[in-house]
Amino acid sequence: MSQPTISLVVVVQREQALDSGAWVWTGLPQRYPGSAGGRTIAELHEEVEVLKHFMTGADQTTEIAVDYVYDVPGLSSEVLVDYRHGRSRRDEAAAELRRANDDLGTKARSTAAALRAAGLSIRDSAAVMNLSKSRFEQLCQGQAG
Repeated sequence: MSQPTISLVVVVQREQALDSGAWVWTGLPQRYPGSAGGRTIAELHEEVEVLKHFMTGADQTTEIAVDYVYDVPGLSSEVLVDYRHGRSRRDEAAAELRRANDDLGTKARSTAAALRAAGLSIRDSAAVMNLSKSRFEQLCQGQAG
């Protein structure tokens, strides 16, 4: 039985370091102790990646999904939520397009085979399917649809 994935929510804030005065990004895990930091968000992400099992107390083999919540002064959280929602919709549409292309390729190959089995020439079969002769020949050879 596999272990469930742990969800780690990290609130990211920009703060001025007390020792150097430099601006840094701090990540505060919610429901877990500790923090992580970096001069850039990429550095912060790397540190969280290294520390996430320690922060959660989970075994190194446990999958941990990290969700970052950015608390940026002057930026409404809705802006990022709206962007992520749009990106998610785009990704879902792209996945659906890949599935539709795969389905169409399968149908195109079976249609090409059926036309040839019915005795049509390659040129006539290509014309019926509104394809070039070379594209029709690719379908007949079983290449990607």
